[in-house]
Amino acid sequence: MKVLFIQNNGIQESIGVANLSGILKANGHETDLLLVSHTPDLIGAIRAYDPGLIAFSALTGVHHSIEHLAIRIKRELDIPIIIGGPHPTYSPDIVLHPAVDIICRGEGELAMLELADTMERGGDITRIRNLHVKTADGAVHRNDLRPPVPLDELPFADRDLYYAKYAFLRDMPMKRFISSMGCPYPCTFCHEPVIRDMYRKDTKSDYLRRKSVARAVAEIKDIADRYPLKHVHFSDDLFFIRNNYTWLEEFAEVYPKAVGIPWNCNIRYDSVNQHAADLMEKAMCYGAAVGLESGNQEIREVVIRKKSKNEHIVEGARLLREKGIKVLTTNMIGLPGETLDNAFETVELNMVLKSDYVRANTFLLFPGLPLVEYSRQKGYVDKDFDIDRQVAQSQEITLKTPYAREFRNIASLFWIMVKCPPSWIPFFKRLVKLPDNILFRVVGSFNMVQELLFYRVRPIPALRYFHNTVLMTGRSGLTMTMRTIPSLFRRNPRASAATREIYEAGRGYF
Repeated sequence: MKVLFIQNNGIQESIGVANLSGILKANGHETDLLLVSHTPDLIGAIRAYDPGLIAFSALTGVHHSIEHLAIRIKRELDIPIIIGGPHPTYSPDIVLHPAVDIICRGEGELAMLELADTMERGGDITRIRNLHVKTADGAVHRNDLRPPVPLDELPFADRDLYYAKYAFLRDMPMKRFISSMGCPYPCTFCHEPVIRDMYRKDTKSDYLRRKSVARAVAEIKDIADRYPLKHVHFSDDLFFIRNNYTWLEEFAEVYPKAVGIPWNCNIRYDSVNQHAADLMEKAMCYGAAVGLESGNQEIREVVIRKKSKNEHIVEGARLLREKGIKVLTTNMIGLPGETLDNAFETVELNMVLKSDYVRANTFLLFPGLPLVEYSRQKGYVDKDFDIDRQVAQSQEITLKTPYAREFRNIASLFWIMVKCPPSWIPFFKRLVKLPDNILFRVVGSFNMVQELLFYRVRPIPALRYFHNTVLMTGRSGLTMTMRTIPSLFRRNPRASAATREIYEAGRGYF
């Protein structure tokens, strides 16, 4: 059977889509992928490939653009359409959209394989686990989740799906890999505890899994042997957790000899002790993205349930600094109940940590987050607040706060403020009270330069990437890329984790 994946932006390859293509090809099916931005005649290209199934991956906030594409395709072609990814996982009623035939909740590898196998032989697809299937009479068959698959049992991700056609992705010197799935922590601003609970309830199994060191290293070596690769980014929610360093110990022995390419990852400060820092250095780690979220310990521990003590954060930062490991901290401004002084505590803690790079974003709620209900209960949003409709229409949700303007300005000026001495804080407190203006926005846009530096993306690849992800989209695509996507990244660091890392990389979704 022929399956066609359609991606409505060219931001980066989706590891989730590549995983799906890998398992489909390994079992005799054909796959191809079209980037809408690089396909002038989309309907003609679909017709020429003649697929039996069209698949989209949808993240909340831009899923409406996929709905529009699905309507356009259905108007011209009678081909079944399936949508997977985070949006249908947490908002499964998208299956009721007239142009959508099937949605996939949670992990898609085994569900997509069973779907392709069943469709090829003309069987009944309404009972396939993880899928919600709409029949011709409008009835929807909603099936339970299947247990998560051990990661080592899956074929390698099919990155050729992207690299054979799109050189700007193939030639990027930094590429993303995943060595584990899930996160054990209960943070209320993140979807990870939600999907973990979904799997525990429906499958009585643990969503948290890790590849063997041999498997993780083999995947990287496979790409390094065939494509440009100078820096590796591990997109795991957490590359290691506190007091559990066995995997990291083996990795530090194997990776430098087998691969020997510098890498960065996502960690927590309170997971870093002297042993962990030594292992990271030995394994050739050059950078770590660390979720600080808030400098106020009460907000961090009570509101967002991230149990990190300030003293552990400061100690972890010191250990990384001594090893020469560059740190990018992610910070949220405008959390439920946060005051202006609380927000500046976040600025001041970054000063103490001597953060090399920072990402600061005003807080954004997404459907399914535990923090949504907390915000309703505390009156930070209305009881009847329709989060699905608001996210889809505005891309930004503003909690009830008297500091909305100040929070936006703090997020824009954050990277400059943390480089200044603490004595400048009174000046910045006056500065952020000014009306939102183009100068502050321009300053804020340079946050992306810090990310390029952190990920070691040099000017030429960056310009090539910009040309293909912004200029190639045309006027309407440019508007979406410059306004919609950055607004998600800029306003929520966990939207970065949820969009850039989970939503786009497709960890556990497609």
